[in-house]
Amino acid sequence: MAHYDILVVGGGIAGSVAARFAAQNGFETLLIEKLKTPRNKPCSGIQFSYFEKLVGTKIPPARLCENALSKVEIITPKGKVIRGKMKMLNFWRSTFDSWLNSLAVEAGATFCDQTQLVDFHEDGDIIRAQVRSKDGEDEVTTRYLIAADGLRSQIRKKLRPQDFAPGKAGAAVNFYFVGDADLDPDTLYMFYNREFAPLMFAWVYLKDDQWVIGTGAPTQPLKYAEQFFNFVKAKYNLRGEIKRREGFSSPMRSEIFLGRENILLAGDAAGLIDLYRGVGMDNAALSARLAIKAIVKSEKQGTPPFKFYKEFMRRMALKVVKNASKQAARYATDNSLCKSLSRLNVIKSGLQMLIAAQLNKILPPDKIITLPL
Repeated sequence: MAHYDILVVGGGIAGSVAARFAAQNGFETLLIEKLKTPRNKPCSGIQFSYFEKLVGTKIPPARLCENALSKVEIITPKGKVIRGKMKMLNFWRSTFDSWLNSLAVEAGATFCDQTQLVDFHEDGDIIRAQVRSKDGEDEVTTRYLIAADGLRSQIRKKLRPQDFAPGKAGAAVNFYFVGDADLDPDTLYMFYNREFAPLMFAWVYLKDDQWVIGTGAPTQPLKYAEQFFNFVKAKYNLRGEIKRREGFSSPMRSEIFLGRENILLAGDAAGLIDLYRGVGMDNAALSARLAIKAIVKSEKQGTPPFKFYKEFMRRMALKVVKNASKQAARYATDNSLCKSLSRLNVIKSGLQMLIAAQLNKILPPDKIITLPL
């Protein structure tokens, strides 16, 4: 039976960042991932440049896609096109997450893929976790447990089973298309149209040689995805074939839950997805950093870290909740969606983003202003 200071469950962005910073702070850290790595994950893989601050290092060009995304086109429900410039990081999650796993190992964490958390229980100040690997089952003890195991979090399901519905709360679907198209390889296309995407914008962009064409919906996601793909095919003269289809769904309700006592939830497991912004990876990385910051402070003061973590996460949690209300109001009707994309609102938002982008260059990681606003 092995003992660790911190057990991190989930080898994605939140888990890898948490494990890396835990090890750097001198904690004996175990990071486990249930799948064999590198493993694929359906995700945009698009972030703003401040993301490098959150993960704690410059991202090597080899970990990014060959094509850089530097422009945005917003297409309104009435077909009006709003163009802008914004430098973005573009990467495949399989490549990027595997690199983050290696950074955690370089910092001193132990990493085990094909290793799954089976169960856990609290025994005083110790947490006893049963893990299953290809070599069988074993027990691991730890002082702190960090849940970074995504939208189907086993840890959250045990602590709050009421957060999980029998069905699915929503799903996203990507079509990966290989071929020619009348599209700019350096542009992220965002379609705000409830006929294609009733939850958030639908998207089109290039990753290396594959066009990612996708959308999300609370019900019948494949129907919406096919509808949107056919629209894009006709509008942009797609010539080629769909290489694969990929998607993900979640049975978890979107309420934020950060944990309790010595168990902290980060990233998607904590419910930090922000449909208004359309991204969640920055929240995942930042929440992971704040979880370790809370543990460091708890060590000094001799109290469980949840109190500090909740305090550190207040600004992010408030923003996610506020944005959820804004998104619901925006997508209530076609008129409200069009109004949110009025020329005045877009200009105002653009100016705010330019200011925030400049501030992010000097702000410390904990104070980063997540974009878009």
